Amino acid sequence: MKKQPAKITSHEVAAEAGVSRSAVSRTFTPGASVAPRTREKILAAANKLGYRPNALARSLIVRRTQLIGLVMAEWENPFYTRMLRLFSERLQDEGYQLVLLTSNTEADADKAVRRLMQYQVDGVIVVSARPSAAAAKECAANGTPLVLVNRQTAGRRTSSVTCDNRRIGEDIVALLAGAGYRRFALLRGDPTAITGADRTDAIRAAVAKIRGARIVADLINTFGYDEGRRAIRDLWQQPERPDAIICSSDLTGLGVLDGARTDLRIDVPDELGVVGLGDIPQSGWTAYQLTTVHLPIDEMIDLAVKDVLARIADPDRSPRPMVANARIVGRASTR
Repeated sequence: MKKQPAKITSHEVAAEAGVSRSAVSRTFTPGASVAPRTREKILAAANKLGYRPNALARSLIVRRTQLIGLVMAEWENPFYTRMLRLFSERLQDEGYQLVLLTSNTEADADKAVRRLMQYQVDGVIVVSARPSAAAAKECAANGTPLVLVNRQTAGRRTSSVTCDNRRIGEDIVALLAGAGYRRFALLRGDPTAITGADRTDAIRAAVAKIRGARIVADLINTFGYDEGRRAIRDLWQQPERPDAIICSSDLTGLGVLDGARTDLRIDVPDELGVVGLGDIPQSGWTAYQLTTVHLPIDEMIDLAVKDVLARIADPDRSPRPMVANARIVGRASTR
């Protein structure tokens, strides 16, 4: 059996460069102070010997792993797969790597957060899932900053990044009512999500203020392309048909559009208006042109990353709620 070559250590690099081992360690520690000439000698010696620093060993010394845990749900939604890529790129730019786990329920989120703490991650970001207050408390006790994205906080121990969902609900109704729509149907996902509940409450309140307007259907746990396509068929069979459908995701809205135009030959937007949420790339495709709410994904990621890194650097920094600005993108699926 071929013998594995011995790994080059920092001791050998220090001897080759004629410096101390601590100088070698500082050279490969981001932000550490090393004289330029010393750094050049060490890097030349490391390159000559083929030395690669041991990130795990260094993490034991500095008590940081340079790992950020990311817990995500709703993988069928392209909005969140794009968010994963952007989170990964942004954190890599900051010198961190992602440890990714998936979640579909609060119990799953708790398990994922606790598993990440076993990996000694420096911080945890949870997207579109909500760990319990107990899990948030464990993170705080462990000194692990926790940030929720697209969910509100699980107590004072957690930062959160959301959009102004009440304003979004009001803006959607204003757009539709201004175009003459009066019979609204709501297609919602998880009814227990606070962000969605806030948006729905705002929609109901705004509709109630418009003369002759009413909500004719409110379907929960209706999320995704297939669900949207089925929903429009069901809605078109009820005694009072909607003339506007508000979806909690673009993916649902795309299903509604295909079901309306292809399956039922409904005239969109004259006979039926459709609004989505998320502004995924497919929403702007010529075949769809879905009116939607643009969620500022870059701003949300920027706020989440800055917060978790700031709290890693300063453990006494308090968690906080953060709000990003969303906006309506009007396209051909509404009048």
